[in-house]
Amino acid sequence: MDIIKILKEKKPKRALVFGMGGGGDIVSTIPVANFLKLFDFDVIHGGVLWDRLVIDPKPGPRAIEELENVEKINDVLAFLNEKTRTNYGVKPNLARSAKYLGKVVALDITKGVRKLKKGLDDFASENKISLLIGVDAGGDAIAVGYESGVRSPLADALSLAVLSELNGIVAIVGIGGDGELKLEELTLNIAELFKNDGFLGCSSITTEDCREMLMLCEEVVTEASKIPIIAKKGEVGLRKIRRGRTVLITPFSALIFYFKAKKVFEINETAKLIVEAENLEKANRILNKNGIITELDYERSVSNVEIT
Repeated sequence: MDIIKILKEKKPKRALVFGMGGGGDIVSTIPVANFLKLFDFDVIHGGVLWDRLVIDPKPGPRAIEELENVEKINDVLAFLNEKTRTNYGVKPNLARSAKYLGKVVALDITKGVRKLKKGLDDFASENKISLLIGVDAGGDAIAVGYESGVRSPLADALSLAVLSELNGIVAIVGIGGDGELKLEELTLNIAELFKNDGFLGCSSITTEDCREMLMLCEEVVTEASKIPIIAKKGEVGLRKIRRGRTVLITPFSALIFYFKAKKVFEINETAKLIVEAENLEKANRILNKNGIITELDYERSVSNVEIT
């Protein structure tokens, strides 16, 4: 597999593995990190600083400036710990994960692709990080962007655009586990990535991965990242998550798919649209003008909380 060749050849053996879509994806970084450790990698965990409304009632992702008790790295990155809170008292999922993972890196996507790229590039250089992997629970990161079931295109598109610019890897954990793309849509997109030489290989969830993920789930609120654990137990069938989305659980849900970020970017029209957007708001407006409703639009439509 190409992924094994890459891991054997990469030096120095240090990686940043981060959740692409928000705080809950931090759980899905565990099996990817453990796979890398088989090749002697030192792994730093991280994630996009965006929690769903059940955790953070303020719509949208958080900026670094909205946090207290953090170790700021640069304008778009910071180390979070167990004591990290927003300036209105919310404990983000990333801070919750620090109880188990130690310090985790928070990615601020509010400032756009270019600033996040520079921040990550600088961080990687300063810390001798040779590998960047973005982890997505479910697989909507490999969407084209116009599929009817896509509910959270914005965070994934921003993360993907950055990873593409930095020659990173996209790891999909629990295929279809977020209930957004249908299995046939995911299959078609994966086939396209096979065609354009974007597929790097697969690994699988282990018993130890499940144990660690369940421990982390005692702190972190997530549904999609639990699907691979259920699949590993041998469950097959339909399950409801997130107040009604239907997830099909199969043995494939326990696999992790690895793709070249540049090749995923080629098929993801959403990421192409926002790569030059100066900030999150402009990126969101661009997607809206192209007929794409985002998770930010949803959160603003249903939230009646105004926090300043």
